[in-house]
Amino acid sequence: MSFHQDTGAPGEQSELQPDVAPFQRIRPIQLADALDTIMVSIMDLRTLRYFSAVVREGHFGRAAASLGIAQPPLTRQIQKLERELGVVLLHRSQKKFEVTQAGLLLYERARRLLDGVEQAEADVRRLGTGETGRLVIGFVRSTPFTILPGIVVRFRAAYPDVELELREMRNPDQVKCLENGVIDIGLLRPPISSRALQMVTLIREPFLALVPAHHPLAHRRATSIQQLIAEPFVMYSRAGSPLIHARVMEMCRRAGFEPRIAQYADQIHTVASFVGAGLGVALAPSTVTSFNMPGLRCLAIAEKPAPLPVVAVWRTGNGSVLVRNFTRIAREAASGWRPQDLPA
Repeated sequence: MSFHQDTGAPGEQSELQPDVAPFQRIRPIQLADALDTIMVSIMDLRTLRYFSAVVREGHFGRAAASLGIAQPPLTRQIQKLERELGVVLLHRSQKKFEVTQAGLLLYERARRLLDGVEQAEADVRRLGTGETGRLVIGFVRSTPFTILPGIVVRFRAAYPDVELELREMRNPDQVKCLENGVIDIGLLRPPISSRALQMVTLIREPFLALVPAHHPLAHRRATSIQQLIAEPFVMYSRAGSPLIHARVMEMCRRAGFEPRIAQYADQIHTVASFVGAGLGVALAPSTVTSFNMPGLRCLAIAEKPAPLPVVAVWRTGNGSVLVRNFTRIAREAASGWRPQDLPA
């Protein structure tokens, strides 16, 4: 492998023995292992980059230009490298140089090492900017019908190399897993009493009144809660949905009555399906408008009770750029969310 040299004095002789004299009695595999050890112990990355540039360009002048340095310092670095290794890497003549067997081996190993270093640098930078990595996201069952799909689509478009693991979990389980570091972010409903966590509100869902399609109020667009005083209620259980249970009980009591419970259910889609089947009426977040369940009518509530928030929650002090990126995109995606077919 011969190249134009354009360096050194004519007829300059090296004090080194040509080619790979110190390694002549070493088998190729042993030679490669020994060379790796030498590279790690006595060479810096700059020297390896210099030598690789010379071999790649096949010309000292072009190599120096590609490195942004003058040619004489480059020549001295290669000579210093040869002295440290104790082998000739480049056979020099007046107009050209030839890469020796040892030089070719060093070039192959140096390129492999430099490529690995460059990839490591790129990976670290991308991890530092949140372009790669892994996030574990907890979510309550209602969010796939509201904001979760939009958040995931937008996040994957912005950060395609970040792995998202999505876990459906109830509120209490999410809080516990956030505190213990099992999940990174939770999408759930407040209140959240843990001081170890912080949150940002993403959406606020209005409450609606649910009645069966054959109910006398079904033709209306709105109703007051007091008009439901004599109706059997499908109620969220205190154990399964403590927040919504408490809110519905509070709304009924403010309207002057205790609801007569016909059936308890844990999840919003179960509540909606029971109402559609004629078991009673219910008060529920506007998530129900996404279900399109037969036999169900959703009415606005005249009293306009306070909406039900969905929040993003993470551990206090978690400075992960992945968490920051996800919460930012979650807020952007949630800002455009509107309940489907919400009654006027």
